[in-house]
Amino acid sequence: MSDPKPTEKTEENVPATEVVQGESQGTAELQATALVDSVSEQKQDTESETLSSSADAGPHFLKLEQIWDYDEGKWVPYDSSKFKPPPPRFDLHNYFYINVRYKNALDTPKKVLTNFSPMLIPFLRRYVGDTFFYSDPEYDLVHFFPSLKWLHKKHAALRNLATSIDESGPDERRKMARKLGAKDAEFGHLDDKYITRYLTDIGDHAEILLQYLDEEFKPTAERLAALLSYGQIEYDLLRYHFEPDVTVFTTTDDPMAYIITETEYITSDPKAYHMTGKAVRWSGHKYEWHFVSIKITQFAGTKELDALPCAVLTDEVKENLKKRGRVYTSYAGMHYRSYVNSDIHDRVIVDRIAYDNQDGYVADPSFKVPKLHEDQLHLLPSKVYGFNMTRKLWMSFHVNHLHPVQFDESAWDHLVLDPDTKTLIKGLVDVTKNANSTKDIISDVISGKGGGLIAVLHGPPGTGKTLTAEAVAEYLKRPLYMVGSSELPTSPSRLESSLRSILKLATAWDAVLLIDEADVYLEQRSLHELERNALVSVALRVLEYHRGVLFLTTNRIKDFDDAFLSKFSIGIKYPELDQSARKAVWQKFFQLAGIRYEGTVSDQVATTAENECVITSEDLEELSAKPFNGRTIKNLVRTSQALALASNVPLSIEHVRVVVRASEKFLDEFATAER
Repeated sequence: MSDPKPTEKTEENVPATEVVQGESQGTAELQATALVDSVSEQKQDTESETLSSSADAGPHFLKLEQIWDYDEGKWVPYDSSKFKPPPPRFDLHNYFYINVRYKNALDTPKKVLTNFSPMLIPFLRRYVGDTFFYSDPEYDLVHFFPSLKWLHKKHAALRNLATSIDESGPDERRKMARKLGAKDAEFGHLDDKYITRYLTDIGDHAEILLQYLDEEFKPTAERLAALLSYGQIEYDLLRYHFEPDVTVFTTTDDPMAYIITETEYITSDPKAYHMTGKAVRWSGHKYEWHFVSIKITQFAGTKELDALPCAVLTDEVKENLKKRGRVYTSYAGMHYRSYVNSDIHDRVIVDRIAYDNQDGYVADPSFKVPKLHEDQLHLLPSKVYGFNMTRKLWMSFHVNHLHPVQFDESAWDHLVLDPDTKTLIKGLVDVTKNANSTKDIISDVISGKGGGLIAVLHGPPGTGKTLTAEAVAEYLKRPLYMVGSSELPTSPSRLESSLRSILKLATAWDAVLLIDEADVYLEQRSLHELERNALVSVALRVLEYHRGVLFLTTNRIKDFDDAFLSKFSIGIKYPELDQSARKAVWQKFFQLAGIRYEGTVSDQVATTAENECVITSEDLEELSAKPFNGRTIKNLVRTSQALALASNVPLSIEHVRVVVRASEKFLDEFATAER
């Protein structure tokens, strides 16, 4: 007997849109015929089954058909001739029941869908889930509506796949059939025509369901469209406007875009419509999805769409977010930047790995930042993470406020230091411009030990020690990582851990490291201060392995530890500034402030006849005679600028004199009080 032919679609047997408590006329056995049943039938055969039933002889070879027996844990003979192909598809009647239920005669009826066909069940399990994994699922009609667009999208993809003529079509159909419940589809013995028929059947059944849902949802859709045309919405319609798979953006000054993944009405106080969305961010190693929550508090009547915390993404907003996203991707990895925002002008390190590993990490020089797909750029956030070198804080930075660092090319010239010493320092740091040069030229006998530049700067405050480190960093165009001794622990064990973390970060950032006021680690050890001796030993052991540029400053040290002396690349003594040095310092800071020295032109501030400020040689002689150190001179000039700004008048030498007199008075009174 030949197999029955598939039922043809005719006007007589195409179902009406709605069937109330109808009878099913098809069988429920398709599901691509479970292969497990076939295996079970074979296992019931007698042990005496001959090999020929599953073998095919050829010239000097034998082809055996086998299948894996999960109970026995081995391959066993298998006769594919016993495998039955899927039966013909169902007719197009009664794929589900529509139950119109009344609690009482006066109650508004409720429609519940039940008795879903075996072809609909896998489709709904895959794309709706919920109660469709129960043996006899029931589903309220209104619960389908929020997923209607999603179901149409998946149905269209299924239809396209079933009719695809691409070379990859059969494999893709087999994968899809497996996802839709046809367990046998993963085995190669099913012909592509049977899998295609299976997918076509599911598509036919789903199409009838979607047609019915569209008709039922039509009044709600028309109501929603009318409200949206006036820029309004009602609370109960939020689920149809903000649906899963819809991309929204937050209506703030700094918008963010998310793809909605889940929605829910929260019925407990405070009542709200809750959405879960996903967006993309840089983890330090890759771009990854992360999830966020958005809530719309319950409201009565209608509400302006503009008043909601989010809105459906428009093409214009998407394009703007993509532009910002491109900037965001440029900061994947490690970057040294200026952060400029209103009155903030800081130097920062953008480094997500360091932000998540503040104890330091070892950078991988071979790491390449992966590229993000163009159509995901709008899903990136507005902020990146790293370390603020100026404020010494781990924080986030808005990508629109990050700019390339403008290095001070004249910083080295501003350094008031003996010319021979400046030449020596510059020569040593030149070696560090290339990491390979450092390795080849000044590496230690022991592999991995030393190879960097360790400079100790010794002298009283305000003599140019910190400025030296700053000038070197500007010259090398590298970050300056400053660490004060007060930031370091006093316990030897904790000090070692802290120093190693600092050195790792300095190495990863290729930064010039400055440990300020490092007296306790440099001074001569003694027999009576065991705790401090341990600190010196730890510092010696850790710092000598640093391969970068390291400056240590000290103010009060009398006797350097002999072991530390042998570790220095260079030690520089900074004497108290004499009048000649102070004169040079005053002149440098006046130039930076836009005050013109007679016979010269300031290139820092544009001046006119009305705001021009000129300093004479007599003024410089007068000021340099006062015993101020370099840091104090800088502060005096800055304070003079602030005084002029407060008075809303151009800076003049008189402002400087007022500030100098006030400072002298304070120092005199302070000295008197000490006596």
